[in-house]
Amino acid sequence: TLRVFGSTVGPAVGVVTMKRDRPASDFAEELFRLAVEACPNGMLMTDSSGTIVLVNSATEQLFGYRRSELIGQSIEILVPERMRKHHAGHRVRYAERPGVRRIHASHGLFGLRRDGSEFPAEIGLNPVQTAEGLFVLNVVIDISDRQRVDRLKDEFVATVSHELRTPLTSIAGSLGLLLGGAAGKLPDGVTRFLGIAHNNCTRLVRLINDILDIEKIESGSVVFNFKPVKLRQLAEQVIEANRGYADGFGVRVRLDPAAEDGKVLADPDRLAQVMTNLVSNAVKFSSRDGEVEVTIAHRDNRMRIVVRDHGPGIPAEFKPRVFEKFAQADATDARQKGGTGLGLSIARKIVTRLGGNIGFRDAD
Repeated sequence: TLRVFGSTVGPAVGVVTMKRDRPASDFAEELFRLAVEACPNGMLMTDSSGTIVLVNSATEQLFGYRRSELIGQSIEILVPERMRKHHAGHRVRYAERPGVRRIHASHGLFGLRRDGSEFPAEIGLNPVQTAEGLFVLNVVIDISDRQRVDRLKDEFVATVSHELRTPLTSIAGSLGLLLGGAAGKLPDGVTRFLGIAHNNCTRLVRLINDILDIEKIESGSVVFNFKPVKLRQLAEQVIEANRGYADGFGVRVRLDPAAEDGKVLADPDRLAQVMTNLVSNAVKFSSRDGEVEVTIAHRDNRMRIVVRDHGPGIPAEFKPRVFEKFAQADATDARQKGGTGLGLSIARKIVTRLGGNIGFRDAD
């Protein structure tokens, strides 16, 4: 016998006593059923046509249906009407190529409750092959609280950043004037300390600007002005604008003479921001007397912009996190070089909004 003492809402707690007085297979099945019932996330089993054949208690609580109302229904009953056609197509494609998958919140997936309310969701799909055909175990996670906490955090960071940017910009400007001789010639020791303060102040301003950029892009408040952009001309402008920065590192930046000239429909300022980030990153991690090359090529009806450097490369363990926020392969080295860990994350968000793709590969 198996007795569980505890709440039926959420994970089971308390004392579990077991007595093996029946076949092991029956015992295992019962234990599995109890584990599914105790799972705090919604779990639904559907057949290959999307018909619900099993649900757990968390699913009832999450969607507001009794399981008797769900079993035998299409899983689309739990999807907002505006998404059902897309969801049905995705389900058919999944049946053709089943596999363990996780659909993140970034896909804009929502669950539909019985009362008509919606909630943002993440879904895990797990194929189960049986003698009777393919079944799919769907794990549904309500991420409303997570999104609310993230939103509060972002709002807090944005508010603090706004309050800091103005005084820091003023301080950086004043320190720059002093270093430029506005107050006359200063002793060498004073100049050295002012230089350290100016560099750190400038780094803080850059970090705050990056945080505000991330916040504005993620909130959808950034307006993109699309127009035809000549890529070669834009690349030349970016290289020229970054020439002084590259000179400070002793690095040469050049446009590949074979770079093709083509037009794309994009926001020129935002695309220039992406290219500037890639070029400045390549410069920072190039050796002195190194070279960074920018080239443009036409590939599969799309234009590809490539920024190539000859630096140490990206460590293998860091590659999956290259485009994450605050990601730095070597944080100490990146701080010395003025990195914030936000540039590539911003670049990816901008490129996605422009309808393109961004990635990297090891140089040949």
